[in-house]
Amino acid sequence: MIVRRRRLVPTALTAGLLLSALPVSAAQAAETFPAPASGAWTVTGRGYGHGYGMSQWGAQSRAVAGQDHRQILEAYYPGTTAATRADRTVRVQLSRFSGPEVFLESRSAAPLRVGDRTVPQGQRLRVTWDGTALVLTAFLPGWQEVWTQRWTSVPTVTGADGVWVERLDGSGNRYAGTISFPLSTPVTPINTLSLEDYLLGVVPRESPAWFAPEALQAQAVAARSYALSTLRAPSSAYDICDTEACQVYQGAASRTAAGAVTDLQPAATTAAVRATAGEIREYAGAPAFTQFSSSNGGWSATGSKPYLRAAEDQFSSPAGKVPQDTVAGWTAQLPVSTVASRCPAGGQPRALSITRRDGNGEWGGRITELVVRCTTGDATLSGASVARFSGALRSSWWAVVPGGTAQIDATWRALGAAGGVLGAPTGPVWALPQVEGSYQLFQNGSVYWSPRSGAHAIRGAIRDAWGRLGWESSVLGFPTTEEGALGLRGGVGQQFLGGSLYWSPATGAHEVHGAIRDRWIALGWERGWLGYPVSDERRLAGGAYSLFEGGSVYWSPATGAHAVRGAIRDAWAAQGWETGRLGYPTSDEYDVPGGKRSDFQGGSITWTPAGGAVITAR
Repeated sequence: MIVRRRRLVPTALTAGLLLSALPVSAAQAAETFPAPASGAWTVTGRGYGHGYGMSQWGAQSRAVAGQDHRQILEAYYPGTTAATRADRTVRVQLSRFSGPEVFLESRSAAPLRVGDRTVPQGQRLRVTWDGTALVLTAFLPGWQEVWTQRWTSVPTVTGADGVWVERLDGSGNRYAGTISFPLSTPVTPINTLSLEDYLLGVVPRESPAWFAPEALQAQAVAARSYALSTLRAPSSAYDICDTEACQVYQGAASRTAAGAVTDLQPAATTAAVRATAGEIREYAGAPAFTQFSSSNGGWSATGSKPYLRAAEDQFSSPAGKVPQDTVAGWTAQLPVSTVASRCPAGGQPRALSITRRDGNGEWGGRITELVVRCTTGDATLSGASVARFSGALRSSWWAVVPGGTAQIDATWRALGAAGGVLGAPTGPVWALPQVEGSYQLFQNGSVYWSPRSGAHAIRGAIRDAWGRLGWESSVLGFPTTEEGALGLRGGVGQQFLGGSLYWSPATGAHEVHGAIRDRWIALGWERGWLGYPVSDERRLAGGAYSLFEGGSVYWSPATGAHAVRGAIRDAWAAQGWETGRLGYPTSDEYDVPGGKRSDFQGGSITWTPAGGAVITAR
């Protein structure tokens, strides 16, 4: 039996105490969610990205509220100060083009130059690796070779109007500065240009150009500081990469395979870079590690530096965001198949348990540890990013939406909402940890849901009896109907996946299920001569029985279920019930001339008004 304090229906006096007793701490009991039959957990989340440092959407909200870029940066990097640095060159690894071959073009009247060779407009330069050297070959359209040259030193390609770096199909990007190639495979271009020109290609990729000017300026300073704080050693082939692992950088323009060209440096972001030229955030005399992400959802996360602190951020929360922000709060599907990749030995998930959060914000904050409970054993995942499941979710700050939430709400409303028989909710919808299902507590009862049963209310003495039996883990399982008045001596009944619960003022509430229930039904339910049940089913060494107002129903595998009552039952009892010489009943009571008879494994009992109960043994 699963015992959970929150199952108890709060009284008006204790409801507030119960709710206040349910905060979620960083070291909480596991939130466990069985794998859903639908194939995916529904989750609701906050923020987009790791949550360290500046929230880009938060910066926009702050700018709209009137903060300037330095106020924004001071809020997100407390303890850092404004400083300046002279422009310098940076080497950017263009990993998006890394592969067996790379193509370069001019696409303007100014030719490309590499060593003593030129590549005028209309020609393409192909770069490959032959195992010991780079091979540069210039082609005319139709793959007509113009020249080829092997390089055992690093070649540098220049162009007065920049260099187009392309794939075989002609799609690619134009970059300011020069393009060079380390002597290695795969062939990977390196773009060398000034830091300020590099930022012209970063800021529009990190923040929308329509953001407020002060938000874009905050982004420019953060991007400049981040670049300077993460430059690789001079001995490395490059200083910084062009992906989200560093900062997204795509140069000045892009081109599709069909030839459509898009300018990637809008005037607004260029103005933000120029307006803050050289400005950085500094800490202890060095450029600050100014991490940023799309949205922190209302709380920043604790990072690796003193100024990357966890703090509440109303400007990035669902309540305080600008209207265009769609990532402060979100919902998504987490497929069971995605989670299955974490199971050992190719197993399948049985449940997902969230075992630790950082303690900051709704639901207890970001998930820092979870356990995938699999058919092949458990897999414990810990760290800042594991709960994103390789980008399947926007952040690690999320909670599973218990299945049936909408159905539970609809059932409550159909029963009159707060003014109905259940009263007002006293807590949220809770997921059940052992079986797919959920429930919500109300002032006067509960509503339970499972995929098989749907959502149904349960209350009063019937709910108390169901709880005594073990809730949904009992033989009854989930309710499949609402409680219904029976019209016989003030009784009520409710049906479940595994049986029934019936109550009357005289008998209290008792369950009946299986073959015994089937026999009771065949004899007319509570309106038949058995009446209401007065006990739950009781197990015997070789069978089971239930007591009713008008008699008993006994069952064994060999005999099935049969009812016995009155004087015949009394005589059978005197013989030792089912353990006596007569054994289990093999028939219900039936008419014989002048009386009634019941058959048993070891004989029969016949009753007449004149002779009473007479035993005939085999």
